[in-house]
Amino acid sequence: MNPQNSSNPETQPNTHSTEATQNSSAWLWAGTGALALALLFARMIYPELVWLTVILGLLALGGLSGLLLQNQKALTSRTAAYGLNSFITILLVFGIVGLVNFVGSRYPLKKDLTKNKTNSLSEQSIKIAQSLKSPLKATFFSKMDQKAQFRPLLENYKAINSKIELEFVDPDREPNRTKLAGVRKYGTLLLSYEGRENKTEDLNEEKITNSMIKILKAKAPVLCAITGHGERSFESTEAEGYLASKKALAEQAYVTQELNLLKEGKIPDTCDAVAVLGPTKNFLESEAKTLTDYLANGGRAVIAVDFNFKGPEYNPELISILAGWNVKVLNTFVIDPLSKMFGVDPTVALITTYNRNQSITKDFQANCIFPFTRPLEIEPAAPATLNVQWMARTTPKSWAIGDLSQLSKGEIRYTEGKDKLGPLNAAVSIEGKQKDSKASRNTRIVVLGSAYFATNRGVTKAANLDFFLNSVSWVMEDDSLISIRTKEDVPGKIEISQKAASAIGLLTIFVIPLLIATAGIVIWAYRRKL
Repeated sequence: MNPQNSSNPETQPNTHSTEATQNSSAWLWAGTGALALALLFARMIYPELVWLTVILGLLALGGLSGLLLQNQKALTSRTAAYGLNSFITILLVFGIVGLVNFVGSRYPLKKDLTKNKTNSLSEQSIKIAQSLKSPLKATFFSKMDQKAQFRPLLENYKAINSKIELEFVDPDREPNRTKLAGVRKYGTLLLSYEGRENKTEDLNEEKITNSMIKILKAKAPVLCAITGHGERSFESTEAEGYLASKKALAEQAYVTQELNLLKEGKIPDTCDAVAVLGPTKNFLESEAKTLTDYLANGGRAVIAVDFNFKGPEYNPELISILAGWNVKVLNTFVIDPLSKMFGVDPTVALITTYNRNQSITKDFQANCIFPFTRPLEIEPAAPATLNVQWMARTTPKSWAIGDLSQLSKGEIRYTEGKDKLGPLNAAVSIEGKQKDSKASRNTRIVVLGSAYFATNRGVTKAANLDFFLNSVSWVMEDDSLISIRTKEDVPGKIEISQKAASAIGLLTIFVIPLLIATAGIVIWAYRRKL
């Protein structure tokens, strides 16, 4: 009688070995699944940590290879072959999706549908990001919710320039590092560039860009405002003062300070440019000579002139200096009847046309308003070394008058042959050298037909502030700041009639729910008959 197979130890299955294999397989499946989840988590939460993604990916591949080796015998069956084919198909699908995701993250294509493009970086932010020559480290100290909130904005900057490095730090997990960085508040962005640092709290695009502007400058440019002749002051909080413009300049890393020519006797070398903002008193001969010599030797200036409604020319010396640069300031002011359409006085000129060949205004789309604007004429026969260009013009319907009696009578009308018809130059740029000049560099001057437009009251209107800031940046040769700045989002409004509102309410509250309920009853009744 043949011995029982069950009594032959050689033919007995190794139950302990089988159980061990099953246990190890279960642990391997669990470990590989956990690694796959960790890999997904790392890519979503910490995409900047490439090394973590690589390590987890290699470990997951290792676990998958172990599973394949451990189950190689089972894979030879027909069922396993079908399963393996399905598994490979799934891997290919995930691979394609992963590749598309990688390409999309590396070369993002976005469309901002907001009215003021608030989800896109402004032209100024793009210019600043593109101007980086060295790596800029941006470290954001925040909680998880803040990280999710501000990551898209910060990554918009990184997408512009690969030299921007992003890192997110949780202050609760890394308190020592947070303390060493001098960070005292959640949501603080620390920028590091060429050994300089700058911290920004309560983030938005404007603050981030201004922080970048400041850290990019090894030395803050100085704009010296000439005083002593009734000029508008950068320190004045009154409606006709320039404090708002000073604050905007400070955000662009410019320093403003006052300069008394009579007291100093010269324009110091510390002044990168000067501003003459609507003087109402004469320059002394020595002061006029100081300014003339400064400009002739490659000086930089923003000069705004005003019209004197009470008498003769405010400052004939200044007008004479500008005439030496082929700019004639007419002793008249602009009347614009189109201003009434916007609810303002006709003495406020609308600026609607800009010179696209001048960097200050080439990208301007919005209008500016220049109250009491004096027309500026460009004299012919300028030397070849001098480039004088108009920058902004009034509307064709405007004209220039000098007869103040019309204002007192309240009857302002255009007189053909007497008044000068628009469009008229409201702003002019000058670049170059005067004839036979021996200056080592070109002079840059911006002449503005109104000093009112950049006052505390004026900069709140239209694109006035952008125009003034661009003018200062241009004379400073700081071209990266010549741009249109960030605009706040304005909630959109939909205006409909009372009848339309009633119809929408009836449709959404009664008609649509009734149709859905009716369709449900019909389907239920039909299915009961089946």
